[in-house]
Parts: sequence; C-alpha cells; structure tokens
Amino acid sequence: MRSKLPLRRDSWLRWLIKLLGCLPLEVRRRVGRFLGAAFSFLPTKERRVAQLQLDNFLAAAGGRKIVARVYAGLGQSLLESINLAPILQNPDLFIECPDLAEIRRLLSRNKPIVALTAHTGNWDLLAAYIVSLGIPLTAAGRAARIRAFQEILAEIRSKYGVQTIWRAERGGGKALLRSLQNQRVVAALIDQDTQVASVFAPFFGVPVKTPSGLISLGKKIRALFVSAFMFRSARNRYRLYIEEIDGSLPVQTIAAVFNQRLEKLLRRYPDQWVWMHKRWRSSPDHGTMSTDQYCRFLEERLRHANL
Repeated sequence: MRSKLPLRRDSWLRWLIKLLGCLPLEVRRRVGRFLGAAFSFLPTKERRVAQLQLDNFLAAAGGRKIVARVYAGLGQSLLESINLAPILQNPDLFIECPDLAEIRRLLSRNKPIVALTAHTGNWDLLAAYIVSLGIPLTAAGRAARIRAFQEILAEIRSKYGVQTIWRAERGGGKALLRSLQNQRVVAALIDQDTQVASVFAPFFGVPVKTPSGLISLGKKIRALFVSAFMFRSARNRYRLYIEEIDGSLPVQTIAAVFNQRLEKLLRRYPDQWVWMHKRWRSSPDHGTMSTDQYCRFLEERLRHANL
C-alpha cells in the first residue's frame, strides 16, 4: 500500500494566494479595498490604536474618520502584491519616478547604498520596481511571527529578484554587510517600534524609537544613504520619493531626517501608512507600554490637547 506524503500545513494558504493572484489586477484591487474597509469596522485593539493615533497626530486630516481608508489601502496593497507582474510589465502606466536621474547619479558613484523606507503606499511594489530598473536590491526584513508567512513573503519577493535577509536570524548581520560590499542596495523598513538596536528621534513632534542598526552598519563602510517612499498618487497610480541623506551626519540625526521626511509625506498622504502600529509606545522615560497602557496614554494626551 502506497503511503501518502502529508500536506504542508501552509499548503492551503499557498494555493489561496496562487488562486487570488490569477485574478485580474483591477479585480484584486477592488476586492482588497472592500475587504480592508470592511475589516476596519471590527472592534479590534489595532483599530482602537489607529483611531487614537490619528486623533492625536493627524486630526487636521480627519483623525479617526479616515481609518476605513487606511485599511482599504492596505487591503489593496496586499492583493496587488501577491502578483505584481501586471504592473511591472508596463511600469510607466502605473508608476511615476521623477527622481530616476538622482538614482542613476547615486549608482554611478559605485558605493554601497542604504535605502531607508517605510510601510507606505505599496512597499513591496517599491522594492520590485527598483529591481526592475536593473538595480540589485536586498531587503533587510523582520522575521514574521508565523514562519509560513515569512517563507511565503520571501518566495513572492524572490520572484521579482528581491533578496530578503532576516536580520534576527544567525548570520543576518554578516549577510547584510556582504550585500553592501557587493554593491547591492540594502533597504530596510525603519518606521516601527521593534526589538532591535534603535535611537530616539522626533516624529510628529514626539521622540519615537527608530531602528538604527543598518544606519550604523552603513556608516562603518561609508555607504550612501537615501530615504525612499512610494505613495499612491491616484487610485491606480504610484509616485516614488527618493532623496539622499548626508551620510556624514550622526546616526540619530540620520534617523531624525528620515522621520521628518516621512512625516511631511504622511501629511500629504495621511491614509497611506500603518496607523494601527503602536508607533509612540516607547519613550526614554517610561519604557515600552502594553497596548492597554498605550491606549490610556493616548486618550489622556488627547484630553489634555482638547482642554
């Protein structure tokens, strides 16, 4: 009797992603926005955090009133990213890159490049688009809580030529250094409060814990630094914002410049960031708060502001 090999536990997820990826791009976009907006009405702690952060830091843009748009945009990005081929086959139809000449200028200097980026617009499309320009890119990633998601994410990125190195894994730091020494652009999302080497730098007027490991590594080998963001300029159009950061600045100042540029763009595109992430939960004074403590902190801060 022939024995059957057991199916991997994540097989159903891989098949679902493959099936969804076969849908036309516009269908995936519409479905993603609908599901994202619908999810925003569930009474989750993440939604509460998003509401309070928006009320505290972007009240002028509508505060909590734009939460549904935040989730809708994330839903769209998610279903776009499982199959970016329709966009990358005709990138000029979807992506505006006014800083392309600046990118070419930086590459011509033949130095390692550290690209500091954030969870804005469609960040996976940003990486894939850069590779499509013939620029080798390595993404420094934070390991996912669920191993299957981490493997699937790496597989999707690798289809577009994006190499992913998980920073926390053994040898991750050395692998990033090798990538820089091999003249690959190394990019990292540094807009979240995570358990990695960090510095405090202002963001919307409040010091936030900002990952600094890659900045320190880049400075050691005199790499060039750029901030790189992608935002949705229209429902189905994207715009890149890429600008050099002076690499001679101290690590904390580079982090501050990055946060300042991100803040400026979020005031222009307020619904295109992960507002459910507890961005301001750590401080040099009180350490890192739990979710409940953080929500109470934001509520109290809001009350004082409205007095």
